[in-house]
Amino acid sequence: MVVLNETIKPPHAKRSIRTYSHDKALVNEKRIEIVQLASKVFIKRGYDGTSMRELAKSVHKSTGAFYHYVGSKKDILYLILDFTVTNQQDFLAKMRERVGGLNAIEALKEAIRIYLGSIEEYADMHIFVNHVMVSLGKSERQMMLDAAQRVSDFFEELLLRGIQEGAFSANNTKMLAHNIVVLGNSWVNRRWYWRKYFTLDEYTKEQTYLIIQILTCVPHYIPMINMEPTTKSAYES
Repeated sequence: MVVLNETIKPPHAKRSIRTYSHDKALVNEKRIEIVQLASKVFIKRGYDGTSMRELAKSVHKSTGAFYHYVGSKKDILYLILDFTVTNQQDFLAKMRERVGGLNAIEALKEAIRIYLGSIEEYADMHIFVNHVMVSLGKSERQMMLDAAQRVSDFFEELLLRGIQEGAFSANNTKMLAHNIVVLGNSWVNRRWYWRKYFTLDEYTKEQTYLIIQILTCVPHYIPMINMEPTTKSAYES
């Protein structure tokens, strides 16, 4: 279970999110409910266009009861970011445990399945975070970019392991690992399209098949390119 920081301290600010309850388990439960439902409201109405009254209504609470667990929209934004990072850490640990004893091909298949399942479970949150990325403060934005990089690094480790074992052949593991991560973003951000044709299970199987095909075919020679970043993206500037 994801446990949100009860006194979350955003990297750019020395403050905690207050609560009037001493029941830590209850606070965590209510805050998880809040961030999941608030994400849906933010996507529909926009962060700036959403009031605390509307957010309280979305979780079926009075405004007074709602303020029992959070003090402002900024608190909810910080909780959404914290939840996203904490949940990512949880599923990375889960993936490492699940794939540890599998061969390279089966490990990659299982990791992609778990990754896409996690993305689907919190799809609205991922969509909202993607929407607000350019509006975040520099430290928060970097926190989210670092979190995404950890997922890409994990998949690159699996690809390199497969190459070492002789199961995969690839010229650019960094690019392939990033492409796997993008599959999750594509599923949630283009769900209006993908869900016309595929269930999540079908999408996962089809995309995994294509990736395994690329990795297990003998590739033509492709000149290596420098994958070190040469300029900052709009997110990092």
